[in-house]
Amino acid sequence: MDKLLSASEYGICLFSFEVLQDFLKTNKKRSKKLLHLFQKDKKLYLKSQEEGIWFPMAGINFFEYVIKVDGFDEPFGDEWEQKLEYSGFNLEIKNGLWISGFGSLFEFKSEQYGGEEGSYAVKTPFGDIMYYYNKNEVYRKSLKGKISHTDYRYDIPDGKYLLSVKGYVRGEKKNYTYGNCGFFFSLTKVDAFDGFKNPREDEEFDFNVGSIE
Repeated sequence: MDKLLSASEYGICLFSFEVLQDFLKTNKKRSKKLLHLFQKDKKLYLKSQEEGIWFPMAGINFFEYVIKVDGFDEPFGDEWEQKLEYSGFNLEIKNGLWISGFGSLFEFKSEQYGGEEGSYAVKTPFGDIMYYYNKNEVYRKSLKGKISHTDYRYDIPDGKYLLSVKGYVRGEKKNYTYGNCGFFFSLTKVDAFDGFKNPREDEEFDFNVGSIE
């Protein structure tokens, strides 16, 4: 069964929890609003890309995307059409890789990524939305009982990698926005990083696969 990931806050990112935590500690940053932190501090953001701390794909439609990782999931089949491909992004991995919606960095909850099981409630005017987490996933249950995943973990060996991204669109779309688009991630291990690419360069990179004709 395909993994569907909610692109909350209109983006998807990849990171290793320990790598991200070490980076924040080294740079004396304590904020839980990590998405805002990287948005307002461009120097810190560019440093994070140079060191392979995390990889953001911003400005994508708020869909649920099919997520696949080379070596772990089956490639996209003939019913899918490839729309984009970018490569050469720095990414360091330690104790597994998380693929997450941007919402997870909007109000970062470190307890979700430490390997324990747990849950918590987010209050809304209409009732509590429950979130559940374990060592491999984070998901929420809507007020109507629908389950949406916000994070998936992949047990990828430690090391420095160059990341490649392919974006796909389902040839015959379903009658809703869930699972009509997807991303395939590949990782090539390297000894060290040599320069870096900034995925937020709008003129060069457009990850909004759902809008590409």
